[in-house]
Amino acid sequence: MKHSLIVFAAALLIACNGEKKQDATASTETYKKLYEKSMKIKDLNTAITAIQMILLTDSTNSLRDSLPELYGAVNNVEACMQTNEETLKRYPNEEKFLNIKVLCLQQIGDLDGQFVLLEKLYTQTKKPQYIAQMASLQLAGGQPKEAMKTIDFMIGEFASNKTDSLDIFLDEVNKQKVPVLAAAYNMKGYVYMQRKDIKNAKEMYFKALEIYPDFEMPKRNLEAIFARKFD
Repeated sequence: MKHSLIVFAAALLIACNGEKKQDATASTETYKKLYEKSMKIKDLNTAITAIQMILLTDSTNSLRDSLPELYGAVNNVEACMQTNEETLKRYPNEEKFLNIKVLCLQQIGDLDGQFVLLEKLYTQTKKPQYIAQMASLQLAGGQPKEAMKTIDFMIGEFASNKTDSLDIFLDEVNKQKVPVLAAAYNMKGYVYMQRKDIKNAKEMYFKALEIYPDFEMPKRNLEAIFARKFD
């Protein structure tokens, strides 16, 4: 009789565990559907909540790697940084997550941290936008000499490159895709303008236009020079 009770108790425990697993699976599926629906209608906060509920019962679910981008999209910088650090432990060289970290550091004003990551990204990818971002950081940090060296490096690296391009923002909304070399000469012209070296600034802007005649930024800069609207 005692043996029968033990067997019965064990069977009951197994049944209960099985029910718990079934409940957890059902719960996960429910929250996955909620996540998918929320993403479809761009309700990002609900999508984040759905992922967090899934992770309560399935801590290794692949949706966890969606959290950094989602937190970034809703401007929760601290949560974005924390979840992204966890993701980078799993994917330390993943370009997407390194870029998210750059954006987070930008939000908190960490120029040095951004520069280190941008150097790493350029070393890994050889994409010109990372050099351009490095030069922009140096200019923002009051380092025009260092920025000029970085721009000259970019010119040397992409002197014969006819395929790569950069997005140049004309204002807060509009941007233009231009050849890397044209963008570099325009940046160099800007540095000369900061130095009040108008002669060399004009030369750099004209070089940018020789490479890409439709480039709006050097056109505007030259118009300002000829109209004597520079400081």
